[in-house]
Amino acid sequence: MKAAVIGLQWGDEGKGKVVTYLSRRYDCVVRYSGGSNAGHTVDYGNFKMVHHLLPSADIKKQKMMYIGPGVVVDLDVLLEEIDQINNLIPESRSLLRISKQAHVVIPIYRDLDEKIDSSRANQIGTTRRGIGISYANRAMRCGLRLEDFETPARAESFLNEISRTWSIKFDVKMILDNLIEKYNKIRDLLIDSSEAVRVLKEKDLLFEGTQGVLLDVDMGTYPYVTSTNCSTTGIQPGFGYPVQVDKIFGVMKAYTTRVGEGPFPTELKDEVGENLRRLGSEYGATTRRPRRCGWLDLVLIKYAIETSACNALIMTKADILSGFEKIPICMGYKIGGKFYTQINNTAHLTEIEPVYEEIKGWKSLHSKEFDDFIYKIERELGLKFAYISTGPKIEEITEL
Repeated sequence: MKAAVIGLQWGDEGKGKVVTYLSRRYDCVVRYSGGSNAGHTVDYGNFKMVHHLLPSADIKKQKMMYIGPGVVVDLDVLLEEIDQINNLIPESRSLLRISKQAHVVIPIYRDLDEKIDSSRANQIGTTRRGIGISYANRAMRCGLRLEDFETPARAESFLNEISRTWSIKFDVKMILDNLIEKYNKIRDLLIDSSEAVRVLKEKDLLFEGTQGVLLDVDMGTYPYVTSTNCSTTGIQPGFGYPVQVDKIFGVMKAYTTRVGEGPFPTELKDEVGENLRRLGSEYGATTRRPRRCGWLDLVLIKYAIETSACNALIMTKADILSGFEKIPICMGYKIGGKFYTQINNTAHLTEIEPVYEEIKGWKSLHSKEFDDFIYKIERELGLKFAYISTGPKIEEITEL
């Protein structure tokens, strides 16, 4: 069985907890995209774990973890996370494998990332962790891969090439020595992508997406997107091998949030939005930036489902809305005086007017009003919910 968990909004849907819960039914969790700009917080009850690079497998259940070649690796972050899980659950480190073909985020990328975003007429709102620069260098064929450190002279030549390509000067030897020192701490965990595919071929795999479909570099709200295919289209290249995914779980909040710049049709810039942020603790796991908050947007959810081939739904944070007397749901958009319930692209979201339908709120997730909310969304989207998250902890999930 091969399955994937992706976000149907702008990320921060609670995928980490969902992946950890579902991982118990799979042999291995595969991270296939993104870098340390992702932050998946998992609450085990007696401790919390924030995954930036490590797959969100249940470390208590000793599940295998694989970081594929589509991920860009910041060695500082990776080593910190490895130490953290090994301190929490001894020997967890031995369950991790990392593709030798994964690219490395070098320190100078962060400075470049900040410089480029700061110089834009309209800033993207990047996390400035060098992720976009790493993917750009990969595309320009001058990026460093983990395997390059096997031959220091080869790694040095790439660092020199990066210096020439970006017309910047830095101490190549100092950076190289620092990176090799860190590389040596994980070299026993490295594996060629082709070998990993052979090892995992007959395993039950759960592919972990980062961010959300609306941040996908191709299908998201471009240019206010991440630098990779974080939707299902990134699975095969991020795994490094053709793979048939049987089940695609799309995770959505009961409302909508966004970090960074870009269009947000249902954003609430008032006390209600502040209340949602406070109740939902809506602050970025990576940057701690306050998230923009708004009502559920079914038009964008439909778009995300269609472009990702999602075939099962999971809702999170419905408990945050408990106690609201009325809950608006965006059912469609007015564009040029016409009403639309679906869109073909995200290019004109700043020119639309959201059209809401108010439904009766609920005091408890066990109420008829909440059931009506769920049924309404299922009817509108044409898909069923497989799970409902009822709280922050891993076990607080109900299978439907």
